[in-house]
Formats: sequence, structure tokens, C-alpha cells
Amino acid sequence: MRHVMRIPRHLPLAVVTLAWLMFIFSFFLPATDVLSIGGTAPDTPLTGWQAFTTSFEVFGSPFILLIPQEPRLLLLLAFPPINLVMLLSPLLAALVWERAWILSGLLLPFGIVPWLLPKDFTGNLFAGFYLWDSSFFLMGAGCILASIAWKQACETEIQRLHDNVA
Repeated sequence: MRHVMRIPRHLPLAVVTLAWLMFIFSFFLPATDVLSIGGTAPDTPLTGWQAFTTSFEVFGSPFILLIPQEPRLLLLLAFPPINLVMLLSPLLAALVWERAWILSGLLLPFGIVPWLLPKDFTGNLFAGFYLWDSSFFLMGAGCILASIAWKQACETEIQRLHDNVA
């Protein structure tokens, strides 16, 4: 019988929960100063929530037609869908626990992409951004752990049934 490091039973759930809480908490912290909100001092950082809601305002804006002139708008259009996926990721992971690793394949690139963007796109970054971005990596790790733990639990159950029959 081979020895494999076992994933503690509650570790995947703890990691997924922590990642989700980090994601939620990041919305209350300063995230970026890439845009300004009217009535605030110049270079006042947006909280994660303000950056998130600003991205939704872009959809209904006539400025959407200016995308070639303002490439940062592309960034604003990309993040609402991935934020929705991240918001729902604990539920999505629970629904497909044995295949949650697939969800990590969706989340991890969005954790990497902001690091590849020029500063003109991201502005100065603050604690809210780093917490938000880290939550994608941690959620991806939690989803991978969930898939491994599921497989290990199935193998253990199969072995137990095999031992009972023999």
C-alpha cells in the first residue's frame, strides 16, 4: 500500500472560506487610484467597492464607445464577470466539489492578469487590491485541495468496502 499525504478533512472548506472572506473584505479597503470619483481630492484611492461599482457604470455609459481611446475601459469590462464568479465560487465549488479544480483554472489567470498590466491601467495599488488579488490564488488553491480531498475520500471508501468484502 502506498503512503500519500492526506488532505485534512476540513482544510479545503477552510481555505475556500478564507479566500471568500478576503475577497469580500477587500471591497472595504483602498484598492486603486486609477480613476477619481467626483467630489474627492485628486489621487484619492477608490475602495474595492467603488472600483467594482464604477466598472458597472461603464456598461451604461456612452463612453463605452471610446474604448480605443481609453483602453482602461476594457479592464473595467473584464472584471465584473470574474468578480461575480469569485463571489459565487464557494457555491460553485460546493456544487462540483470533486471537480472544483476546474474553477481554479478560471480564477488563477485573473489573479495573474493584473500583474501583467501597465501602471497606466492599474494606477497605484493599495491593500484592497492585494487582498482582492490574493483571494483568487487562495480560492484556486482551495478548489484544488477540494478535488484532491474528494478523490482521497472516494479511494478510502472504496478501500473500506473492498476490505469488508474480502
